[in-house]
Amino acid sequence: MSKHEGRLSGKRYGRMLDHALTRYQEMRDHCVDEMLADGYPPFSVPLTPAEQFQRLLAWQSSNDPRYWQDPAAQQTFARLAMRFGADVPALPTMPAGQPAYPGGGIV
Repeated sequence: MSKHEGRLSGKRYGRMLDHALTRYQEMRDHCVDEMLADGYPPFSVPLTPAEQFQRLLAWQSSNDPRYWQDPAAQQTFARLAMRFGADVPALPTMPAGQPAYPGGGIV
């Protein structure tokens, strides 16, 4: 036993655990920030605005829940539609017969 360390108590292990968890969270946050520094995840290629528009248009026309259940996707589509001159409703509505949630039913 070192004269500087003291006993190996539960209190000391608790402090060590807290320190390790804090360091882990800091490192994780740093890594995520660095991986997203370009604005998109690693191992992927960002879509051009035209490609985004085509993908969202396909999702909309095929009643894909990735479009109909994501307000950000709908806003992006409306913004890109104005840019590319497409005639789309400003506030699209979910097509009839589609469940509000992927599993169907009411939550």
